Amino acid sequence: MYSIEKTEKWFDSYTDSFKTEGNLLPLQEMKRRHSKRVMGLACAIAESLEWSEENDMWLAHAVGLLHDIARFIQYRDYRTFSDRESFDHGDRGAEILAEEFDWEGIMPEDRNKILTAVRFHNKKEIPADVTLSQYRWCALVRDADKIDVFRLVQHKIDKGTIYDALPKFRDSGMISQELADEVRKTGRGSYANAHSLQDFRLIQLTWALDLNYPVSVVTLKEENIFDKIAEDLKGHGADDIIESLMKKISEI
Repeated sequence: MYSIEKTEKWFDSYTDSFKTEGNLLPLQEMKRRHSKRVMGLACAIAESLEWSEENDMWLAHAVGLLHDIARFIQYRDYRTFSDRESFDHGDRGAEILAEEFDWEGIMPEDRNKILTAVRFHNKKEIPADVTLSQYRWCALVRDADKIDVFRLVQHKIDKGTIYDALPKFRDSGMISQELADEVRKTGRGSYANAHSLQDFRLIQLTWALDLNYPVSVVTLKEENIFDKIAEDLKGHGADDIIESLMKKISEI
């Protein structure tokens, strides 16, 4: 049935199964909290867009809460959130939900919206063959996910605890040449070419051009997130890229 309470109970029960001695590991707990925040953001964006078809609010709630469901088993089994070192967490998340989520009373088309949004929330692009009815849920969760990661990373940088969240991305002083070349050529960056905190931040800045809804861009502009990233990256070997990206962001 379409019950927000029932969905949250399932999520809590599933994530609780990964606890040891009554607690999740710190990075699993970080992902649990992230999932709850993305849930709230997805609902807020959907409401601002006045999505009011039957079950829209439940769908927004569910795609936000469940998008990272595979992160818990990923970290338990591999002690990493790197998909390259383990598995694609979007694909695995869709598989976990297809097998384990309680779909009783959920219409098949809504089940497919959830599974599609979870599967593609972490891909570079939403595939062109995704149906229009599924596409908006993919777009919604991708925006909500990015907004929370922008905020989380900035918060931890401000607090000086960023390496607790990104232990493999250390401060190198310079943006990697491979990543700079990739962004200059394609406008996007891949984690395969990212080796430092500066590299991660450059990839984040490219995300600004991949936000789907104006409210998402406006929200982050009002928080000066893009300006803070650009300022942090000055003098790290890619000033021309930063200037070009910021010009494009200003025009959105």
